[in-house]
Amino acid sequence: MSDDRELLEIQQQLEQIMEKLGGMFTTDHPKWSDVYEDVGTAAYYIEEAGYSLKAVSKKLQVDSQQKQS
Repeated sequence: MSDDRELLEIQQQLEQIMEKLGGMFTTDHPKWSDVYEDVGTAAYYIEEAGYSLKAVSKKLQVDSQQKQS
């Protein structure tokens, strides 16, 4: 499996984790007020990880194209 494909799979897994978090901790969750900040922080860093993986993927593509030239 290529690096690019593996990065895409990790991105998809991160998106699934975000969906699970959103589904678990809705505003009517009994502990919502206790976990709101931590869940928000986790979601932020998961999203940032996804952006970083996209940057890595683009870098790999550019490097691959330059080597082919």
